Amino acid sequence: MTAAALPGALPARIKLAHGLGAVTLGIKEAGLTTFFMLYYNQVLGFDPRTVSLVLIAAMFVDAMVDPLIGRLSDATRTRLGRRLPWLYGAAVPMAIAWALLWVSPDIATHSTLGLALNVIAVRVLVSACEIPSISLVAELTRDYDERTTLVRFRFLFGWLGGLVATALAYNIFLKSDDPTKSGLLDPSGYTAFGLFGAVLILVTTLASAAGQHRRILSLPVAATPQHGKSMLADILLAFRNPAFLALAVGALFIITGYATTISSINYVMLYVWQMTDAQLRLYPIGLAIAVFGAFAAVGIAHRRFGKRDTAIAAVLLSGAIAFLPYAARNLGWWPDLGSWTSMTLLLAFMTVSLFGLIVANISSSSMVAEIVEAHEIEHGTRIEGVFFAGYLMVQKFGQALGIFLVGQLVAYVGLGEQVRPEDWPASAAATMSWIFAALMVLIAAAAATGLRRYAIDRASHEARLEALAGVKDREPPVP
Repeated sequence: MTAAALPGALPARIKLAHGLGAVTLGIKEAGLTTFFMLYYNQVLGFDPRTVSLVLIAAMFVDAMVDPLIGRLSDATRTRLGRRLPWLYGAAVPMAIAWALLWVSPDIATHSTLGLALNVIAVRVLVSACEIPSISLVAELTRDYDERTTLVRFRFLFGWLGGLVATALAYNIFLKSDDPTKSGLLDPSGYTAFGLFGAVLILVTTLASAAGQHRRILSLPVAATPQHGKSMLADILLAFRNPAFLALAVGALFIITGYATTISSINYVMLYVWQMTDAQLRLYPIGLAIAVFGAFAAVGIAHRRFGKRDTAIAAVLLSGAIAFLPYAARNLGWWPDLGSWTSMTLLLAFMTVSLFGLIVANISSSSMVAEIVEAHEIEHGTRIEGVFFAGYLMVQKFGQALGIFLVGQLVAYVGLGEQVRPEDWPASAAATMSWIFAALMVLIAAAAATGLRRYAIDRASHEARLEALAGVKDREPPVP
């Protein structure tokens, strides 16, 4: 039996409640991508390669679990439906695991294994919430543009969660009272950062589930797969889908570019651009402009150019813009490092580059939902959870690759141990700049190349919806 989402435009309250569920992902990304490596490397004294390997190992474990979570979510049958039990069940343990990551540094410094297990717990629990939540995009509506809107709201709230955590970190939790020292290198503020994130994770996850509760229970029953021997077959079937494979390659490198940018941000601002704490506190402003700009622009771009072409153009723009300031710095065309002119120009370039990455990420995430109907036409079942879990798995491989690149780069340029910015040689900063700039261009080109093979557009999606509607009309009613 083919099941359609409820007709008509989604109410604003559903879009808001659905988006709220992504706050947890934003907090996790802000912590693990922006602050974790610097904290455990330069504050607690871990080798950067060890920290990056812990993050990568956790991502690989998480990524391998993702399709299982998606498949189990698809096959979950309770009076609360397929997704709600996961959202309600993950909230409390997820918040506890996050707090422990930042509240117990003494334990972490004595046990790399303990740190790895804590990071794995955080990532798997977030996935147990995120995969069922984002799978609802394909269930709540089949409309091409409404799905874009749902994904836009998810990204908006996800980035807002990350922005709030980042802004408070720079301006409150990690703010130094001594103008000669960087608050990012002071361990005292990281506990408050972790506790704040845990509370926000708990509240927003439960609020998102409660806000969608009645709407989800009113959805028609989908043709769900059964538990058992077909589980592995469904997962393998998803990864043999040509459109999904093309999207997976493109998304892998989009996220690699994002992870490389965000993981290196504190390193390059401190060691390459020689920014002060006062200047660092302005970084979230640029990030906010990029987020809200992408939220406003992506829907218009999708209606005019389609999702695939928007993603390709955005990621190429991001790579080109990311390259320019580092090249200008090394060629002597840049204002004095550490000056407010330098900071203002860099913030402008970073904002545009991040805008491109966010637009590309929103676009590629929205493209997953259309693959669900393509699969349904061919195989007769809806496995939203498997496709979205597979997509998130690919994203995690991209994050792992980005963090690996940053870890290797940081060690290669001599930041393997605790180093003050003023003690770091200028030649090493120039080397780091060239390598980072080249990486961003290569990553953007790889992402665009992969996305070009994704063949689903608005017209083909709407044709599939008509075909599915015809099948439904011909089927006898369910007793």
